[in-house]
Amino acid sequence: MKGKLTCDGKPAVGVVVKLQDHDTFDPNDTLGCNKTTEDGSYEVQGFTDEKSLIDLRLKIYTDCHDSSLWGLIKNTPCQRRITFEIPKEAINDGQTVTKWFDVGETNLDMKQPSESRACAIFERC
Repeated sequence: MKGKLTCDGKPAVGVVVKLQDHDTFDPNDTLGCNKTTEDGSYEVQGFTDEKSLIDLRLKIYTDCHDSSLWGLIKNTPCQRRITFEIPKEAINDGQTVTKWFDVGETNLDMKQPSESRACAIFERC
């Protein structure tokens, strides 16, 4: 996966981006993790040896416009977690990426329908 993140019209730098295999009955497998660069772009890839089909998700952990308690407290230890389901056509077969799936540019100013909160200190690469 590759893409670009912005916040307030500027590159979102240092944002954690994870590629995960979503599992229903056991913990999700993190296949890859990276942070956005100075221009807000990212590339993240991973590999798993699953016997069944994988349910791939791209998760973005950001502080862009993040606050809690109705905007009264800024810079909380929690973050906005935005999740995108990845289409099956974007999944490569094997350990080497043969075709990058371009997510495009995501404006983090906007609340996403798939957004939740992550309050774990472990959401780092």
